[in-house]
Amino acid sequence: MNPLAKLLSTKVLAWSLAAVVTGGAAAAGGTVAFSSSSSTPASASVSGNAGGTHISGGGSVPSSSGSSNTGGTTTLSPAKECYDLAWKVQSQVSNAESTANSAEADALSQAKLESLLSNPAVSTVLSSPTFSSLMSTVNNATAVPDYCAMTLKLPSLPVPSDLTEIPGSVLSQVLSALPASTLGEVLNSVPASELTATFGELSPTTAANLLNSLSSNAAGQVLTSMANSGAGQLASLLGQIPASQLTSLLSGLPVSNLTTVLDALPASAVGTLLSSLPATPMGSMMTSMSPTGLTGLLSGMPTSSLTSIFSALPSGDATQVLTALPTSAAGSILGQLPGGVAGNILTGMPSSALSGLLSQLPTSDLTSVLGGLPTSDLTSVIHMLPASSVSSIFGSLPGGQATQILSKLPNSVLSGLKGELPTGLLPQLNLP
Repeated sequence: MNPLAKLLSTKVLAWSLAAVVTGGAAAAGGTVAFSSSSSTPASASVSGNAGGTHISGGGSVPSSSGSSNTGGTTTLSPAKECYDLAWKVQSQVSNAESTANSAEADALSQAKLESLLSNPAVSTVLSSPTFSSLMSTVNNATAVPDYCAMTLKLPSLPVPSDLTEIPGSVLSQVLSALPASTLGEVLNSVPASELTATFGELSPTTAANLLNSLSSNAAGQVLTSMANSGAGQLASLLGQIPASQLTSLLSGLPVSNLTTVLDALPASAVGTLLSSLPATPMGSMMTSMSPTGLTGLLSGMPTSSLTSIFSALPSGDATQVLTALPTSAAGSILGQLPGGVAGNILTGMPSSALSGLLSQLPTSDLTSVLGGLPTSDLTSVIHMLPASSVSSIFGSLPGGQATQILSKLPNSVLSGLKGELPTGLLPQLNLP
């Protein structure tokens, strides 16, 4: 054998041994090497760190990536398929196939992956049979970039306006698999109209689970965005969420977001939502809101909803809500409630709060509220008031109306009020 031939044979043998040793080392390390295509690195290593996920050439893909090899056919996990798609796009965009195949290929950072997945070349690359499995998962090429971004757990979507192109069942699975922090970043990167449509694709239970998995601030931002773009659709979504999950969601929101969301919804929808909540968390939500927010929340609410809400509120919360409202709003609400419900609220107040509230109500509201109370509640209310308040409250009413209200009381009660009522009323009451 001539010297040149011997040299070539030696190099071939050395390369073969190197390949065997490298493969053995990869297997010993618990990794699986994937066969390369013309523009994808022969193998790739996946590493996660604080700077994001990187794919670099020349390594190997961990077996945890979900690949399998049965009968000589390699099945790649969705994540590995998406990585391969990004590499293929990189190769086509750079037109540097040799570089993409080399061990010196640059790492694909999260930003680079997002950029590659948003590149128009994705649709061309997807025409290859190599990605038939990926295409069958999402049904159309338009859905692939966002699907791959979420599969790779990237913090934002390459084409957020196309998120709803992903079939609902697949969308539910891929969103549910995201870490809470990433999910929040992804959802808040989606345009408001698309965000509302996205949640419309999900079941109420899945939507609730996703929202409740977010931090309170992230959930507040998502719901506020939806409220500003489609209040009716948001009302429909919230109305379908089971009460326990709705309670957890709303009670955890920052006050500013809670106010914005509830204020954006139709009054009837707000009444229905609040009525479905347990009394304690409902009371906590309402008392956390500003007087302006409360006024906007309760104004225009159907009487049936107001009755349901104030019938359930703990006495302390009802007192705090009513005394925080402008007196005209408080009087209007009390005037709409059935007498028994209004009576329970008033008799449950501390005497100082009761006196202050009734003394400030507009005359028409005061007449309506006192005139609608059952006799037992009216008696209790009068006995709770200081003598000076009894005189000023009934003295502020037109004579005929004051007499009509007081005439509901038994003579024994009226007789005890002789020293408290305005003297001008006494003759009209025919007291002995």
